[in-house]
Amino acid sequence: SHPRERVMCKKNATGRPVVAFQCNRVKRASGGGAGHRGGENVWIVWTVGARALVRHYAGLMAHEYVSVPADDTDVLGILAYSSLAFMTRLAKDGEQAPTFEAHVEHARMAAQCFALYQQLEVWCEHRDFDLLEAASAFTSAYDDLDARTRPTTFAERAVKTFITRGMLGDMLIRVARVHGLFEGIEDVWPFEQGHWVRAHLGPQIEADPQLADRLSLWGRRVAGEALGLVRATLFTYPQLAMTPDNVDEITEYVIKRHGERMKDIYLKA
Repeated sequence: SHPRERVMCKKNATGRPVVAFQCNRVKRASGGGAGHRGGENVWIVWTVGARALVRHYAGLMAHEYVSVPADDTDVLGILAYSSLAFMTRLAKDGEQAPTFEAHVEHARMAAQCFALYQQLEVWCEHRDFDLLEAASAFTSAYDDLDARTRPTTFAERAVKTFITRGMLGDMLIRVARVHGLFEGIEDVWPFEQGHWVRAHLGPQIEADPQLADRLSLWGRRVAGEALGLVRATLFTYPQLAMTPDNVDEITEYVIKRHGERMKDIYLKA
């Protein structure tokens, strides 16, 4: 089998978040990436800073990359499109945030989404793969969900992002696993938004039964739309899951994880 790359979210010495891809079984003389040959691990690290994303390579010598199989085209496309979609979503959430601190935190999370997109872009450039074309196939894929779930308060907005990010993210993580792509992507996909909701909104929900009831009802509406989107996506793009059994497994996993997350913030699924 081909070497695999791993994605992780860490912090550097300054405390800034970084997004890092690891290619397993890679020589020090290699630049990293699936299709390399060798025996050691190499990290490609993106530092999310105020001005730019700085790429550090473990080595800059000869590269060998395996071209992207046709079956992986839709996977890369939807990962890239989703990264940008959630970048936009988090940025918009930040604009409506109740405090400037929350605005900054959402902007930072949005920057991490774009960092992942840029790393996917580098990965694809090395393999002469047209990521823009692949991602453009999914343009407006989430528009219907957004149109049918318009939040009226910041709490509703935060819960909507919490649910959609989680359910669609779980689908994408399982799809990537089916294709053997980007081992460890689950470590970076949440983009800290889930932690933010648990820390800032969770205590409010726990202390206010009326708020809990209202957001639970809202959450069920959003989750119904998100689950419908998961099923429609896997049906429309059969190469994502590869087999009907995988479709069932992915759907069951999405539902299970959603229920667990809702309990974490004191809401009923």
